[in-house]
Amino acid sequence: MVYCYAEVDSLSHNSKLYRLVNSYMRWPVMLIALLLAMDICLYAQEPKTAHIGIVFTLLYAAIVAVLVFKKNRMLSKQLAEFGFRFNQVQRKMLLDLKVPYAMLDREGVILWANDEFRNITGMYTEHRYEIAQFFPNVTKQELEECDDEKSLFYDTGSMQLRLQLKNVVLEEQEEGDHDGKGEIIALYLYDETEIRRLYKESEERCLAVGMIYIDNYEEALEGINEVNGSLLPALVERKINQYMRNNDAVVKKTEKDKFLILFQNKYLNAMKADNFCIMDDVRSLHIGNTVNITISIGIGVCDENNYSFLAAFEAAKLAINRALERGGDQAVVRGDKSAKNNDAEGCSYYGGKSDSVAKSSKVRSRVKTEAICEQIRAAENVLIMGHTKGDADSFGATVGMYRIARQFTDKVNIVLDETMKTVAMLFEQYKSGKSYEEGMFINNAEAMKRADKGTLVIVVDVNAENRTECPEIIPEAGSVVVIDHHREKNPINARVTYAESYASSTCELITEMLQHLEESGKREQSENIIKISESDADVIYAGILLDTNSFITKTGVRTFEAAAYLKRKGADMARVRKCFRKDKSSMYEKARIINSAETYMGKYSFAINDCDSPDEAPTEIGAQVANDLLDVAGVIASFVFTLYDGVVYVSARAMDEANVELIMNRCGGGGHLNIAGAQFRDMTVEEAMTFVKDKIKEMTEKGEI
Repeated sequence: MVYCYAEVDSLSHNSKLYRLVNSYMRWPVMLIALLLAMDICLYAQEPKTAHIGIVFTLLYAAIVAVLVFKKNRMLSKQLAEFGFRFNQVQRKMLLDLKVPYAMLDREGVILWANDEFRNITGMYTEHRYEIAQFFPNVTKQELEECDDEKSLFYDTGSMQLRLQLKNVVLEEQEEGDHDGKGEIIALYLYDETEIRRLYKESEERCLAVGMIYIDNYEEALEGINEVNGSLLPALVERKINQYMRNNDAVVKKTEKDKFLILFQNKYLNAMKADNFCIMDDVRSLHIGNTVNITISIGIGVCDENNYSFLAAFEAAKLAINRALERGGDQAVVRGDKSAKNNDAEGCSYYGGKSDSVAKSSKVRSRVKTEAICEQIRAAENVLIMGHTKGDADSFGATVGMYRIARQFTDKVNIVLDETMKTVAMLFEQYKSGKSYEEGMFINNAEAMKRADKGTLVIVVDVNAENRTECPEIIPEAGSVVVIDHHREKNPINARVTYAESYASSTCELITEMLQHLEESGKREQSENIIKISESDADVIYAGILLDTNSFITKTGVRTFEAAAYLKRKGADMARVRKCFRKDKSSMYEKARIINSAETYMGKYSFAINDCDSPDEAPTEIGAQVANDLLDVAGVIASFVFTLYDGVVYVSARAMDEANVELIMNRCGGGGHLNIAGAQFRDMTVEEAMTFVKDKIKEMTEKGEI
């Protein structure tokens, strides 16, 4: 079988020649019959003349006999000799071919290989070899799936090879071969080591564009003396220049708190390896400032198919905007295809170790409020919705936005699943109040009927389309507005996005919008000043109360200002607290889950929520248990796992010693520094718990947490 393919092909070629030669030799024989017919006709007309024709016919027949019986054998012999020599030439050419070449059967057994192939693989004996012994990625399945041609790549360490598989169908097989597959597969090896090295070198030399913003420039300079006030920005600039100089980058200061950087792609891996430690270096600067100064980094990478500097610059702008929307103190790289944690938009995230710093200025709130109001005015109808299995923050935010939208249009509704358990008591209390309007809330089916190109969809307390109350209406809507306080990896593509991760809750952002509209109305002496009732104030206040764990976590000056405004509008703590009361069985269940919690690595608390209370959503109980576990001495972070509707939900909570957002990001979730979560599908609770533990251990060993 060594030369089976070449021999069969050669024999097939020779047999065709034999048939062709024989067909040509038949014609002289058939012409004898024609000449005899001519002689008979001549004899009937002129017998004497016919004798001459018969003589020439016999002479012609003799010549044909010699050709057929003697020359034909000689020709056949010469054809056989030519075929043999041609076959030998083929063999010699294949053996000496500089391209490594082999023939395999469908089982992966090497039938034949040339010298170059044997030198690369070390096949110096005639033993039976399988291709998987040398190239493990050439499996039987790959060979079976090879219908025509297929390319595979293999790195030997010293060489990077492209393996080209070609399906060989012999002509004798074609008539009975129904699937187009031959029994033999030709394998060519191409050394692409140098090509790939040059390609990588070219890619590494491409330009990467970066932007560095100081997140809290004004806030960090407040309260420090004049000398330190000029020294602190200089130290920050010096730190940035030193770090970037080590990476052969050009740094240009464009504004007092903004820098533009240019460097080669090859230095990006070094920056990612140290997790952009420049952010830690800047955060550690203290010369009288009470607020840690933080920076955000946005980097745009050229696409390998389009080395456009302008495209890289645009990618850098999008990256820095994403970093700022997520609260700052982090680096966002857009367009880096080598990153393993890219989101749907091609962004990867690094850092984010500190909590977002609240801005003392409310300019952004005013600008966003006016932009959202413009969208409401331009819309034919407005639909407002929160996230699935909505909580008090989601519900309160929808009510607050409803009041804002009602100032400009009557065609506004809240999309809400009225059967939800998480805010059932709060919802019932609101419906019994005076501000409740008939038809204010609609279900998903009704929302789908109303959604069209003239519809404005306002999404609150969520920034991921698949987690909204009714994701089907978003593609149908003419425009979308998002108001949220979470850090999201895959945000909705909205016309206006108001995402502030420093905020305690979405209700806090909505409250500031209400304040701005009320003050604007008073300044303009408008008769139509926005007003909210006591029941409106109650549900918005409840949203702030829930997300801050009764003003314990993630509260800032603006949080208390928002709470004070709602208090002036009639929010009552006693009424709100009644909506969060639990029955005795729920309290017992929470105590049992807390008692069964286990400690991991001495400081992380893990618990499984298997409570099946008919009066309360399991995920809500999981969040409450996670909060309560932080009261245990020595626990810096808690993780509670709840199985609900076939999905494992994780509620992660922390104080100020751990960053659960980073951990949940690695698990496909997100959130804030001390309040985060994730969801696991196609996993058991035990498998999800093991997965999270492994991530914590891995990140701890790498120094990421």
